[in-house]
Amino acid sequence: MVSIIIVLLIVAVCFYLGILYTNTIMLTIGYALGILLFLSIVELIYRIITMKCYIDVPISMTESGRPVGVNIKIRNKGVLPAGKVEVRVKNKNVLHKNGKSQWIAFEDVSAGERNYSIKMELKGAGCHEISLTQMKIYSLFGLICLKRKCRDFSSVLVMPEVYSANVQITEAVRNFLGDADVYDDFRPGHDSGETFEIRAYREKDKLQSIHWKLSAKMDDLMVKENSLPKACAVVLMLELRPLQSKTLRKKEIEAGAYLDLAATLSFALMDQKCPHYVTWYSEEKEGIRRIRVDDEESFYLFLDAYLREAIPKEKKIREEYRKDFKNEWYLHDVLVNENLELYKNGEFITKLDEKKIKDECEKLELLL
Repeated sequence: MVSIIIVLLIVAVCFYLGILYTNTIMLTIGYALGILLFLSIVELIYRIITMKCYIDVPISMTESGRPVGVNIKIRNKGVLPAGKVEVRVKNKNVLHKNGKSQWIAFEDVSAGERNYSIKMELKGAGCHEISLTQMKIYSLFGLICLKRKCRDFSSVLVMPEVYSANVQITEAVRNFLGDADVYDDFRPGHDSGETFEIRAYREKDKLQSIHWKLSAKMDDLMVKENSLPKACAVVLMLELRPLQSKTLRKKEIEAGAYLDLAATLSFALMDQKCPHYVTWYSEEKEGIRRIRVDDEESFYLFLDAYLREAIPKEKKIREEYRKDFKNEWYLHDVLVNENLELYKNGEFITKLDEKKIKDECEKLELLL
């Protein structure tokens, strides 16, 4: 729109000078520019109607700092090729809601559908939304341009770094007994609702454990062993509130360190064969959401779910969790907040430095 106003001013000046000084050359230039402006506006209106752009990111997960290929598709339904086209690409991390934009130019967009590939470097863990916000279309002679809004985006998960941490598990946690829907594959237990195995009778087996019907069928004494529920003695609570830093770079560092610490603690518990719940306040669910982590598969399921909706909220996760699961019994809760403060059972343990998060995690000692 600004370019159109500038050309209109030039045309007006040409006519003014041509009439003022009776200069046919200036009048001719004014007429020529006016006609060219009119044809360019008609062309651009046609282009605005017939051209659209889309964005697609082939991968859904990557590491911080690694270049990611982004495909931009421009569809030109017109018969003739268009002049220069610029698209505005914005990269926003949902953790701090700030992002960077850049204009990318494409020359001579032919009729039909054209695919262009660019590289973008995504910094900081979290869910990155890569979106097309505007398209700027230039006239064939490059005299003027018009903008139109675009509303297409694709998301990429940037995985946090997992560092080593000294998490020690006590026998009380390892032998914790409680109700659960998951059972131990290697040890029998006390839950009569689930069968661990049926085996031959051994000395010192209780008579109550003999499966009499099966023993009669097998013509031998058979014993039914109950299963051992793998209850979660530990709950990892993630409390993310709005980041207060003013600069984008500072927010990227804080958000990345917070996610690195959360992922490191969960992985350390999993590595110690300690099943645990990871819980947070979900805006989508409008309440507490939790995921049980037992192995690497469930660990990455937790990361995938949390990164997609890790939007800062003013919620006290420990209080909310106790309201929703007031009848649940566990031994320890570990809380991490956006300031990298660590709490165990409501008591402050330590605060980590986001600039030295790797060294701080390696020095961390947590006894559960």
